[in-house]
Amino acid sequence: MRTLTLFTASSIIALSMIAGTVAADVLSDRKDGFKAHADNIKAVKAAVESGNAADAVAPAEKMVAFAKQIDGLFPAGSGSGETRAKPEIWSDWAKFQEVSAAHVAETEKLVAVAKSGDASALGAQLKATGASCGACHKPFRLPKK
Repeated sequence: MRTLTLFTASSIIALSMIAGTVAADVLSDRKDGFKAHADNIKAVKAAVESGNAADAVAPAEKMVAFAKQIDGLFPAGSGSGETRAKPEIWSDWAKFQEVSAAHVAETEKLVAVAKSGDASALGAQLKATGASCGACHKPFRLPKK
């Protein structure tokens, strides 16, 4: 019986350590992903300012790829530690998924407009894409400390 209890305790400790590592990895991936997303937004903005919409295609495509991953970067239990994620992400998961899907749609439109070559339309779509970012930030992200 003592051996079984020791084995159970050891297993719980090992699983806790693994879960802590997974949570840390998720937070790191999330932070890195959103930083790269912001960098891609800046690259699209630079393309708008230069009048060369073609320069926005690659960063806009990267934005779509990342936007499609957002839901997966917020697994249950990843709301603690060094994160600005509000608990509302998990308590109102359906709304979070709704605004996340809307962001995917706006980034896909951004790619289409970039490929069209129309820099002024690209500027308007970048603004709409930015609004879809804010639609998530306001209800689901804590302000900076």
